[in-house]
Amino acid sequence: MGVYVHVSAVMVVVLVATTLGTTIPTSQPAGNHNLHGDCPTVSTLLQAVGFAPTCVSSSLALCSAHNGEDQLTMSLQEMRVSMQEVREAIKELNTWRARPRHCKDLMASGDSGRGVRQVYPYPGRPYDAATVFCDHIVDGGGWTVFQHRTNATTREDFYRTWIEYQLGFGKLEGEFWLGLDLLHTLTSWSLQELRVDLADFDGQQRFAKYGVFNVGPASSNYRLSIDRYSGDAGDALATSHHKGMMFSTHDADHDLASGNCATSYRGAWWYGECHNSNLNGYQHEGHHDTYADGINWYQWRGHNYSLMSTTLMIRPAF
Repeated sequence: MGVYVHVSAVMVVVLVATTLGTTIPTSQPAGNHNLHGDCPTVSTLLQAVGFAPTCVSSSLALCSAHNGEDQLTMSLQEMRVSMQEVREAIKELNTWRARPRHCKDLMASGDSGRGVRQVYPYPGRPYDAATVFCDHIVDGGGWTVFQHRTNATTREDFYRTWIEYQLGFGKLEGEFWLGLDLLHTLTSWSLQELRVDLADFDGQQRFAKYGVFNVGPASSNYRLSIDRYSGDAGDALATSHHKGMMFSTHDADHDLASGNCATSYRGAWWYGECHNSNLNGYQHEGHHDTYADGINWYQWRGHNYSLMSTTLMIRPAF
């Protein structure tokens, strides 16, 4: 608010001094800088926008005969330059503010369909872009996808290291993990909701939706906050095995089990002791005899069935 008050005051001074400059007295006797005698119109306007009379009197000393018309002209020119700089700064700020932070912003600006897009999610870093995959088709659109697995001919290896899960891997138009660092940033803007879409090898599809979803910073090992389940897949994520848990990989064990859940179940996840869901597990096809090491969602197909495809995506709840 302070910026606009000062900008408005400067605009008033420039406008009045430019259009009514011939009426501004410049021949008062030296040393007699009467507030209402020197530049009376400017003085009144400056006081009207909130400047103290003593400050105005001191500032308008440039109108006196001692300072002369040349100094007044020079000062007005400096004010015009400053005003132009302020206008450019405000224009640039508004341009950056209009940049999309996530896929829901893109949809609001007219984007449609699904595919790879650029967003600007980093607070205080308006020039830094992130490449993401947006889905504006499912459930009203505006979703930023952070994990996708499918029964493609060439499968992505999800048994990866801690640093790979931090930074992300895979191809955005195929199988990928977006990255924990970016996921934390995206879930820090506002309250987020999560949608999990699942499909098996028998042609069935299910989904789970959570009204609260947040991934903490690296200092918390990307601790999971999740709640308010709805859907038809069953709640395999907002359970004691996962809710409030830190992320673990085979080379960074942060789970509550005596062993390493990521190693035991060939994945990487928010494990507790150990899991009801293991969507970054090994890509078995359907039923598998090994226990709980596939792309499992226990509440739907159990611990011995690996799903064909999964999609995890987020968007602001409001």
